[in-house]
Amino acid sequence: MKKQGCFWHKLSPFVFPLFLFSILIYVSSCSFKEPQAPQWDVNVAVPLIDTTLTIKNLLKDTKDVTFDSAGLLGFQITESMDPVEVGDNLSVEGISQNFDVNLGDIRVDSPGTQSVSVQFAAIYPPSVLLNGQSAQIPSFSIHLDKTEVPPFGDFESILIREGYIHLTLQNRLPIPISSGLGIQLFDYNTDTLVTSITSQQELPANGQITLEKSLANIRLPGHLAFRISGASPGSGNNTVYIDAYNQGVDLDVYISDIVAGEARAKIPDQNFEDTDYTTLGDSIIVTEADISTGSISFQMQNNLPLDLDLSIKLLSFFDASGDTFQTHLSLRKGEQTSQFYDLSGYKFRPERTSEGTVIRFRWKAKAYGSGDQIVTIHENDGISLSVNIPKLAFSKLSGILNQIHVNLDSMSTNLDTPKDLEGLQFGNARIELKLINGIGFLIQPTLNIVGTNTHTGKQAALQRTVTIQPAGDQPSINTIVLEGEEVTNFLNILPDDITVSGSVVLGDGLTESTIRATDKISSQVTIDIPVNLKFPNQQLTLDPDSLQIDQDAQNQIRDNLIGGSFHADLNNHLPIGTSATFYFTSRDTAVYSNPEITIGPITLNPGMVSENGSVVQSSPSQIDISLNKDQLLIFAHPIVVSGIRIAMPGSNDKFVRVYRDDYLSAKAFVKINYHVNPEESK
Repeated sequence: MKKQGCFWHKLSPFVFPLFLFSILIYVSSCSFKEPQAPQWDVNVAVPLIDTTLTIKNLLKDTKDVTFDSAGLLGFQITESMDPVEVGDNLSVEGISQNFDVNLGDIRVDSPGTQSVSVQFAAIYPPSVLLNGQSAQIPSFSIHLDKTEVPPFGDFESILIREGYIHLTLQNRLPIPISSGLGIQLFDYNTDTLVTSITSQQELPANGQITLEKSLANIRLPGHLAFRISGASPGSGNNTVYIDAYNQGVDLDVYISDIVAGEARAKIPDQNFEDTDYTTLGDSIIVTEADISTGSISFQMQNNLPLDLDLSIKLLSFFDASGDTFQTHLSLRKGEQTSQFYDLSGYKFRPERTSEGTVIRFRWKAKAYGSGDQIVTIHENDGISLSVNIPKLAFSKLSGILNQIHVNLDSMSTNLDTPKDLEGLQFGNARIELKLINGIGFLIQPTLNIVGTNTHTGKQAALQRTVTIQPAGDQPSINTIVLEGEEVTNFLNILPDDITVSGSVVLGDGLTESTIRATDKISSQVTIDIPVNLKFPNQQLTLDPDSLQIDQDAQNQIRDNLIGGSFHADLNNHLPIGTSATFYFTSRDTAVYSNPEITIGPITLNPGMVSENGSVVQSSPSQIDISLNKDQLLIFAHPIVVSGIRIAMPGSNDKFVRVYRDDYLSAKAFVKINYHVNPEESK
């Protein structure tokens, strides 16, 4: 800060010539007698200083100085932090999940009917001897050896989850077959028992019976054999005609309603579907949102031995017409593909469940049959699907925000205090935090204020967390005032660097509302240090000033000087006492370090203070100090440099009020007495 001080009146270079000229006129107009010309002594007042140092001038280079309407001094800085748009925080991201869409139960067409006939000769060997005759046949037991069933052409093996086998027996014998007839089915190739069926009723001569049994959880081979065991009551007392090679029993094997878990077969068209979901995080619970940017990608692997068409519906995404997002893909058997879709402009309506907020996906697939080709297929075969949603950003969102953290941009500023008043202390200081909530959710801002005095290394910090209710139709303005000893101590380190940073927590996890990406949170920090100041013990050194002395005046002072004195009128209109010391030199400009004349210190009492602490009347002080010839001879030089040093003993640990127009004033001049001898000036 530049110290103010000046000479308001300089000794005019015309003063002495004009004065001498008037004397000559006077002498020439009068008659006097020889032998001696008149001589006399002259007193001349040379103005040196006329300056008023106001508080306003004292602090004019301090940018944060303020004065209220009454002129009361204070310091204030106001800084606004950059508004924070919540758009970047209205998003969900990192949604990635793998799904296996399984074929499940395999539907296999009925492979048709396989038939086999067994001759009377095989069932009752003695019939060969009676062939072509009529005779009575006694009762006998039936033990039929392993008999091959022609292989099914449409499958080789099926692990049946659901399905039935139907055995139809046509009795072409002239005699009945007793109840309790057992039929065992074997794997023809391995002779492994597959299943067995027992008839619970008599099969009459030339009659028919159908036996049915579930094949659930049975692996059915495509090539079967059977064994029959049982009995016949014979013909009794009746005579029957015997044809050992044309009479017999016919067996039809039919398999129906096949649902397989695994098959090596000719597979018909298969249709299957599934619904899956992925759970969102709980930071944003979305009811409905407009997607500004976002995408979804699928990576699919067809693990079936069949070509297929796949339809995917995203049940939580809707286009402008309200239609659910869906896509159709075709994949050949064993093929892998990736697809990317832009979701910008879609509406997002996820589902809320007991597990949280979920995005549902529905898959429908049609696998085309293998035709005449036998393939191996399993119920766990299907589609491997990876779903990835990197980020969904919303331009508008209705829902619940669950304590989303948003960082505020940091702000730095300086408190510019007078450097010449080092040690200044403030009282009654306050910091005002103004936060503008432009969103429809409760917010909890935390502000950190750190002050650093870079000259002393001192540092102080303040932190506040507040809760601000949601904005209505218009942004809500909320003011938080920090004051008291904590704030005063913070500011009394005289921080020249102040940094404000912080964060905001959005939402309480309970309240549902609507927010837009352009909604803002703004903040402003005002540091206000009014009225009460504690002045330190200081010295203010004003800038030196110079006085030019006319050459004739220099000669008169040097040749005719008699004596002189220094006179000053001082007024103190400050609430604290001061003292003033005057310095003069003619040798160089180092007036404070090498003065030729030092006058003072001159004490000035504080101004008269009213009850409210303002100065209502200044305290005057006058001095008149004689100067010797050696001191006065400095005015016989071309330039005289002057300076004023003001000492302020401080406010003695008391806080005082200072106003814009409080001042110190000084008027000073030097009286020079010298002898005039006109003869000597000829």
